[in-house]
Amino acid sequence: MLTNRTLTRINNRTREVGRLPLLAVGGGTVVLTALFYMFEVLPSFAILAVLGGGALLVLLLYWTQKAKTTISLSYKSNLDKQTSARFSEVRKAVEGLASSGAVWSFDSSINRPQKGKAAGPIPSPERERARVGLLETPGISADVPVWGIEAGDESIFFFPEGTLIYRDDHYEPISYKSLEVAFASARFFEEEDLPEDANVLEKVWRFSRSDGTPDPRYKKDNVQIPVVLYSLLHMSGPFGLGMHLGVSNRRAAVRFARTFGAEVSTEEPKEKKAGQGEEHRQADKDSGRSSSKEGERSAVPQRLWRGRLARLGAEGPRSVEWGWGRGGQRGIQEACADPPP
Repeated sequence: MLTNRTLTRINNRTREVGRLPLLAVGGGTVVLTALFYMFEVLPSFAILAVLGGGALLVLLLYWTQKAKTTISLSYKSNLDKQTSARFSEVRKAVEGLASSGAVWSFDSSINRPQKGKAAGPIPSPERERARVGLLETPGISADVPVWGIEAGDESIFFFPEGTLIYRDDHYEPISYKSLEVAFASARFFEEEDLPEDANVLEKVWRFSRSDGTPDPRYKKDNVQIPVVLYSLLHMSGPFGLGMHLGVSNRRAAVRFARTFGAEVSTEEPKEKKAGQGEEHRQADKDSGRSSSKEGERSAVPQRLWRGRLARLGAEGPRSVEWGWGRGGQRGIQEACADPPP
């Protein structure tokens, strides 16, 4: 089981196998075998037996040291029904998130839109692929499947008792009660690979007129760009946890958020035309471009789209869904035998 004492052992464990003892045993065996052979002290089969025994001793010493770098956690017959049911629910939620076509990690949180104010789509912010699945837990070996999320230099692992945050080769405990999850939906211009399960609302021309038709002044590189609805997950908690994820599969993201107590509306997002609106006119103004004719405007080129996160592209007042909830809801409660402070 995962307790305070066990966590201390994990963080203070031996990180690497010592090479010096292995070299000493291995080298000593080779030297001794050579001496036996030179002075013919032992018959050939005995010398080979000494050499083989030395090799076995080196392997035994290696595995003994290797075992000290990993702490084993056993949960067999140690989980009560409530803890087991909660852990199963969490596991299925993370497993569903792993089945999403794409999960990204954002460097920073996307600002929450003002209540009742609609905004158009924005360029995809700086992001990198996040890993979700049965990830390696450095220094820990458990007899239950441990799912995790790796986002940049930070990882979160879901154990029966609670979660462990892993960064800089050090674990910090966060109970399910203290883990907060927020959910939102936002529209993005997707210029990279489009996930198979992405919800494409429409396609707009990179350079377009006010009626949405392509701007004839920009024939080169004027392609249609998908406007995609992605789900946003923000996980926060003690020890500076602040993980920001973008998920292509809305259903998986909703299930994950609800598992940790976030309130998510069941209302499906409503489509909104992305090729028109004040956001694009303001973008032209910001870029210093003016239209050649009254009523005509051009969308912002790709190079000017990056870094404009101040104008969040989220859904309208009826479809913006921010659900801040604590893990204590829906039966997600900490059950540590010796809960960390």
